[in-house]
Amino acid sequence: MRPVLLLVAAAVGCSRADAPPPRGTVAGQVTLAGRPVSGAMIHFEDRDAGREARVPLNADGTFVVKTVAGTGLPPGKYKVSVVPGRVTEPAADPAAGKPGKTKLVANVAIPAKYHTAATTDLTADVAAGENPAFAFDLKP
Repeated sequence: MRPVLLLVAAAVGCSRADAPPPRGTVAGQVTLAGRPVSGAMIHFEDRDAGREARVPLNADGTFVVKTVAGTGLPPGKYKVSVVPGRVTEPAADPAAGKPGKTKLVANVAIPAKYHTAATTDLTADVAAGENPAFAFDLKP
């Protein structure tokens, strides 16, 4: 009798481990004392997981988080900051004949405590799947 060579192919390492994590929808509105905020960015940061996303606010203060990885964010607890946009203005009065450099100034008044994850008190708990709309009403 001849020996028969039997090869068994195993799919080792071909599991779904490298599949992207589930995501949860993240959309809502930012207001300041009840009025829509525009001209700013909303920033979601989960430092423990090393995740973050920034998206611009629409004219009515609404936002939808969409990244290159997909719509929404992986589940987690996120610190939320709202960063005003910046515009360039002259640092000196050109009409008075004083040449000057330009400076960046905020184009919308958002209280400083909301500008960074270290100082904001805003949070978002993102669950996998459909989440209710997030409403962030900033206080002056």
